[in-house]
Order: sequence, then structure tokens, then C-alpha cells
Amino acid sequence: MSSEPSTHELLDPPQQAGEIGRLGPYRILSVLGKGGMGEVFRAEDGRLKRSVALKLMKKKIAATPNSRKRFVEEARSMAAVHHDNVATIFEVGIHRGMPFMAMEMLRGSSLDETMKGKKRFTWQQVLRLAKEVSRGLAAAHHCGIVHRDIKPANIWIEEQDGRAKILDFGLAIAGANVDRFAARGSVIGSPGYLAPEQARNEPVDDRTDLYSLGVVMYQMCSGRLPLRSSSIPGQLVAIICHNPPPLHEQNPDIPRPLCDLIHRLIAKEQRHRPKSAKQLEAQIMEVESQCVSESQGALQIVTADAASPTSASVENRGPSTESSKSKGNKKTIVPWVTSAGLLLVVLAAVAWYAKPKRVARAPTPRVVAPPPPEVRSVTARSLEPLELSVTTGTDQLMSGEAARFKMRLVNNASDGASDPKTVNSGLRVVAQIATLLKQSENSQVRRPTFAKKISATQLPPPGQSREIEIQFLTGDLPPESFDVVFELQTPSGQTVSSATKPLSVSENLRQSELLGFKMLRTHGARGADTYVRSGSQEGFGGANVLQTHFKRGKDGPLKEHIYLRFDLSKSPVPREELDRAVVLLTVEGGGNESNCTINAYGIGDSLDADWIETDADHLAWETSPCRDGVGGQRYLGQVTIDNFKDNLKNKPDAVRIFSEELDEFIRSSPSDLITIALIRENQSDKPSRFKSKEGKPSEAPALALRRRPQG
Repeated sequence: MSSEPSTHELLDPPQQAGEIGRLGPYRILSVLGKGGMGEVFRAEDGRLKRSVALKLMKKKIAATPNSRKRFVEEARSMAAVHHDNVATIFEVGIHRGMPFMAMEMLRGSSLDETMKGKKRFTWQQVLRLAKEVSRGLAAAHHCGIVHRDIKPANIWIEEQDGRAKILDFGLAIAGANVDRFAARGSVIGSPGYLAPEQARNEPVDDRTDLYSLGVVMYQMCSGRLPLRSSSIPGQLVAIICHNPPPLHEQNPDIPRPLCDLIHRLIAKEQRHRPKSAKQLEAQIMEVESQCVSESQGALQIVTADAASPTSASVENRGPSTESSKSKGNKKTIVPWVTSAGLLLVVLAAVAWYAKPKRVARAPTPRVVAPPPPEVRSVTARSLEPLELSVTTGTDQLMSGEAARFKMRLVNNASDGASDPKTVNSGLRVVAQIATLLKQSENSQVRRPTFAKKISATQLPPPGQSREIEIQFLTGDLPPESFDVVFELQTPSGQTVSSATKPLSVSENLRQSELLGFKMLRTHGARGADTYVRSGSQEGFGGANVLQTHFKRGKDGPLKEHIYLRFDLSKSPVPREELDRAVVLLTVEGGGNESNCTINAYGIGDSLDADWIETDADHLAWETSPCRDGVGGQRYLGQVTIDNFKDNLKNKPDAVRIFSEELDEFIRSSPSDLITIALIRENQSDKPSRFKSKEGKPSEAPALALRRRPQG
């Protein structure tokens, strides 16, 4: 992280004690960290009263289109993945032209920080982390996302339960557009954890992340990277050409099955690695079982006592002959007999040691297999006291926005014998909440997010309830009405209870590319654009700008209204075939730079369809239909404009107004000429300014029109 002081110029001023600023509904409380792309703040969401980590892009970097795209891509990539082992994104948005994302507040530390104080880990710790990271990767890969930068700094270890969560999808690319942010010939990723295909700048896939995870596991076991070099070019060469030292030589305490798995993960060729993260998880489970068996077997080896050879006793019984000889003769014989006896003993000993002997063998060890673990399954009957209901949730949103729902899980158990929390105690997963989307017009069912897992400890006690939040993005949903069904299930998928909430998804014309739309601008045929000012008979139709304003003063309020006329006889889309319409405006510099809301109205019979911009009969305040209010006019919708520091200046067609009312107004118009009035809602010192047709023709106000699909 950088040590430069935090710059908060993109934040609104603080409004309460303890804040360093505001960003929309978020109270910014402190700086969590700074990186190359931006800053991360500790914040509180004022709407839901929850703590979040708010990541805001740096202004200088946001000025580069590719950087903005990468930031947004990271946010979208992370938000698309909903899993316990992936950091959750709550919201993606833009504030004063700067993209930001709000994510869950994590407590704990990164694996990188943990490694600094611990050079090696036990094989149990390595397997647990690998299992959890592989599950998170499986969820990302299911969404078509390859992380491409798995490393200890991007793996978070939660403080409470030690769970691993994958962070920072900054290099993650969804789908096939893997190289749209990378310069040709560049290498993306952290050098020590790059897969060989990344080092060779070749296409990547799911197995690329598995290689990087294998490097992390190798490092946890040995305290070092499998391949190291003092320079980046040398590191790339090593990854492509060299083989890492055998892991069992680096740490003999690591079981051989785990060593073999890690070496399969860091194989040079993708085809030699596990095919998927899901397959890797299965292999980890198998390796874990093998390691446990080896460990328990080694402790339960029963050996018989080794048989010890019986020592042979040698009896030297000399003849007890009583000699009648004289003492002189006795003195001569005794030394000779003694020497001969000693000689015989020595010869016997030599013969015994020279003889081949049968060695007693220790009995073959008997390995006692551990008893099979008791398998406990959760039954639907044991969860019957649990009741699920939806308390609040999104009713209507635009495609791409996050749908959020809050549910209440009530435990209606009357005693401990029926309490699901007691009956299923000790189980890691007791229940799950599956989210299903059912389209109202057919029986098609979608699953917008992964099922939310619930452990026994997370269940509320009898007579109490617990609030649960579920959210998902709607970017891949068609404009349609849905029934969102939340099913409380057993871990095996048996339904216990359910709750339903309607959801309407509309097309997001505010941000999406207007593919299939045709343009009709005010400079075409009899089109026109002008604005009028309260108390003035001046004609502004010849100006290069259009202004709408509302400001209170000593002499009364100052008001300016914009009028746009479009000639539908030149429309590329027949009115009867119109599907959607969007009013487009380009911001002119020097105007209002704070948030403002502009309402659009369709003008009826109170205005001559052939009004003119200039000359004697120009449209002025006294002849404008909205001078006394908007009563009798058709409301067509509104737009809120955030033009902080003129960030929208000269961006063609950046301001958009659309609604079903606008579509119907155009379809039902009895005349080829339609007029739309734009009126500023909130007051400010400066007017909102837009390009007129007298300026650059391609930036004149426009109607974007799309034909209804055939069939």
C-alpha cells in the first residue's frame, strides 16, 4: 500500500461527528487502505445500517478509460459471484463520475500477512484452505470468470472462523474477452504465481487459477515459492522451462498424497492439472482421507514383542579324581589342566560365533483401520419448526442493478426435542435458502445465485428469529415480471417452506449501449430547439446552448425552460412500430456541477406545432405553455444528472430520459411534430446547460428510436 496521504476530494463534506465525508447514502468513517487503483474506506450504509468496505477509484486513474473499465469489470466480476468463499459486493455505482463499489466488511487478515509470521503450515491447514478456495473458484468459473491473480494477498482469512475468501477480481475477465484490457504482448498477474500459459501470453482458462492455487499450497508447505528468480524475466523463464524441487524434500512432514496433488496442480501443461475447481475439490477430499488414514494407521501399528535368543550355558565339569600323588606332582598337573580347559572354552566360543544363526524376525505390523465416521443427514422433519418469510425487498429495478431482499427465519420449536438447532447440533450445514426466479408467463425457472448455507450455530434459538439478507444482480435477466421464490431446504435439497416476492425487471437504457436504435435530432427537417426565461421576451433559439434553470431571488424566482421539437415524418421508425424511445442530451460546459433533476413533459394542444426559434414569432416566455405550471401536460419521466466538475462535458448523448409514458406519447401523437419540455426541478445558482442544434449537429438533442421486434 502507498504511504501517500489520503485525498478525499471525491467525497461530500461530513455531516456528523466521526465522519471524514459522505458518498451518497454512505457515511465514510476511516481509511482502510490505499492501492494503485484507489482507496478503500470503512463506511456505514445509512439505508441498511450496516458496515461496508467502500472502494473508490483514484481520480487520476479514473481519467483513463481503460482503468475505469477495469475497475467496473472487477466490480461486476465480483458481484456476479455469490459464494461463502468469495467477498460479497453489495453495490456498484458512480459518484461524481468516479466508479465505486461497496463490499462486505471483512475482519481478519490476508494469507500473505499470516505467512509473514508463520513460515510453514500443517497439512490439515493447507488442505482446508485449498478446499475453501477451490469452492470459491468453482463458483467464479461457473459464472465464466477466471480470476488470473490467485496469490496469498488475494486470499482473506476471516478472524472468527478462519474461513478463506477470495478477494480482488481486478484481473478477472468474464467470458471470451480475455485480452481487451491487456496491451499486446503484455503479461498480466503476479510473477511468482503465474501459470506457464500466462508467462507465454497464451489463452487462459479455469486451470490457470488452479496452477496459482497450487503455488500457494506449495508455499504454505515449504515456506518458499516453487520457482524463484531475482528478476521478472528470470522468473518467467523459470516458470516456463524449469521444474520445482520435489516438495517432500522441502518438507518431509507433508504426506506424500498431498505432495503429489500439489505437483499435479503446478504441472506445466494445463491438460495435466485437474480439469476444474470442482474436480479439484473432490481430489482434495480424497487426499484428505488418505492423509488421515496414514496418520491414524501410523499411530495404531501394533507390533509383537521381538523374541530374544536364549543364551547357552556352558558347564565345565572337570574330573574330581583324588590323586595319591605327592604334592609336587599335583602342582605340575593343575596348571596344565587349567590351560587346556581355557583353550577348549575359547575354541567352543569361536565355533559358536562362526556358525550361521537364524535371526528372529519381528512380526508384520497390523494396521487397524479407523472406524468409519458416523454419517448424519438433516431431515425435512427436523427443520419443520423453522418458518421463512420475506420482510422487505426490491419490487422494481432496471436490468444490471442488484436485487436485495431481507428475510426473517423464525424458530417455532416448543422444546429442545423439536429444536432444529439442538437436533442438528455439530453439523456444519443444517439448512440452505435457495433462490428461484419464475417468469410469470411460463414455467421457466432461473437460479440467480448460489444457495445460502446455514449452520446449526446460525439458527435462532426457540421462540426467536434471525434476519437474513440475499442479493443478486440482474444483468442477465430479460425485461420481465418474475416471482422470486425463496425455499428453505435441507442440505440435500428437500423443501421445508418457501416465501415468494414479485419482482419487475425493466431494460436499463440509462447505461447500456443503444444497439438497434436510430437517431432523430432536432436539426432534422422541421425540428427545433430553444429555451425561454421568465420575465423575458428575448428569443434564445439561435444560441449554441440550451438552458433550464430554477433560482430564487429578491425579485422572485428565475425560471428557464427548454423546448425540443422533433419531426416524426423523418423518423426511421414508424410510430406504430415503435418499441422504445430515449431523449438524448449532450452537456455544455460552464453550467451546474451539482446533482440536479430534470423533468420531461409532452406538450399537448396548448402550443402551436409550428413554433419557431427566432425572428418575430419566436417562442418566448409569454407564449410558452409551461409558464404558469405543467398542469394539463403529459409527464414523460425524469433524469438526475451528476455533473461534478463538468465530468459530463462534451460527452455525446450522456444524459438520457426514457419511460413507457414517452413511448406512448410518441405512438399516440396525432401530428408529425411533437414538442417536449425540459424543466429543472431543484434550484441552484447555475443553470443546467446542453448543446443545441446550432452547435455541433451530431451533439444536438435527439430521439433514439427502436423498432418493435417482429414476431
